[in-house]
Order: sequence, then structure tokens, then C-alpha cells
Amino acid sequence: MLGQLQTLKLRFKLWLYLWLLRLKPAGFYVGGPEALPPPLDAEEEAHLLKRLEAGDQSVRNTLVERNLRLVVYIARKYESTGINLEDLVSIGSIGLIKAVNTFNPQRKVKLATYASRCIENEILMFLRRQSRTLRQEVSFDEPLNTDWDGNELLLSDVLGTEGDVTSRHLEEEVDRRVLKLALASLSGRERVIMELRFGLGADGEEKTQKEVADLLGISQSYISRLEKRILKRLRREICRLA
Repeated sequence: MLGQLQTLKLRFKLWLYLWLLRLKPAGFYVGGPEALPPPLDAEEEAHLLKRLEAGDQSVRNTLVERNLRLVVYIARKYESTGINLEDLVSIGSIGLIKAVNTFNPQRKVKLATYASRCIENEILMFLRRQSRTLRQEVSFDEPLNTDWDGNELLLSDVLGTEGDVTSRHLEEEVDRRVLKLALASLSGRERVIMELRFGLGADGEEKTQKEVADLLGISQSYISRLEKRILKRLRREICRLA
């Protein structure tokens, strides 16, 4: 399972998370503050968190969407890494969704505080995975921005080591659960279709519906119908179990 987990492509993870939760594309949120949903006030957030704790999963979307300003704020700290801001917001959105899905109000930590760490960890982990490319394009000692305390933030500080990420176990736990829902619940043929379509196989190559249809000896229209059916099932499972 862990070997399969490592083959998940970031693009597929983001697409799956945002599609299942029916969020707008990240590009919608980087045009300026006017494009972002307003944040919740303390009373509204407390009310929604109580509903979530009681098992009302319908409030998750609201909690995510109304905290997207936090994602953009944190993502802007890493614009100088050479990664497109829209991509950074997309990556940070994964961290926000994980934060909402795993937040425990009983720990007496504010959602914004917990979400900030999850968002930043998600971006840092992505940057570490891209570190070889970044080393070629950006000086390792080039100042990127400032940290929360106003200190100069270097690329070498950002990349660090995997052991520096305090919520790595949380990352693996949530990803493992998503992978289990995304693949283990499918039939053998359905799993093959998803692996081929989204590059989850050993070669990492994504194929079009026509290419998958040709490989499996069935029509493209049938592949399209199967794909829609699989996605609907995944959404139901995520909403039920997440």
C-alpha cells in the first residue's frame, strides 16, 4: 500500500480532492481579495465546528471555502520559489482540506492555527519534492521572503529535511485513506482505467479516454460512462467516510 501511495500524482490528488468537494478551481481565488469568500466570524465558525463534530459533513465545504484567504496569504510567501501562485494555492488548498477533515476542536487549538501549519507543510513538502529542479533554477541561499517573525527566509530553510515536517504522519494517514477509497473500492477493470487515465501506474503516463479504450478493446463512449460512474462513487464514499 505504501508503494502505491507514493505513485499518487500531486495533480491527481488535487483534482480528486477539489472535485469531490466541488470547490472552484484555484485560479478563481488568486485574482484578489474580492474573489474570495469572506472569512467566518468566531461565532459562525464555532457553530459550524460543532455541527461537524456532531457528524454533519455538509459544513466541510463552507469551512474550506471560507478559509481560502489563509491559503492565498501563505502561498504568496513562496512566490519567489519559481512556482506559479495558482499552483501554490492549489497545493495549499490540499493542506486546508486535510486540516478541516482532521481538525479536533477538543484540542483547544484554533482552526486557523492548525490549518496554517497544514497548508504550509503541504507547500513545503511539494517544494522538497521539487528541490532538484529548484536547485537548478534558484540559488540555494537566495532570500525568498520573511517568516512569521520577520526573519529572512532562504530556499535552504524551506527545503530542509523531511524530518522537519511535524505533520508528516498526518499527511501519510490522510493520503493512505484517500488512496484506499480511490483504488481499493474499485473493481479490477475500474482500477486499471483510473491508473491509465491519471498516470497512477508504474510508468506514470496519463492516457486519453481513446487510448484507454483502444488498450482495453472497448469503445471510448463506454470508457467515458465508466469514468463518470467511478467518480460519482468516489464522491459518495469520500463524503460518507472522510
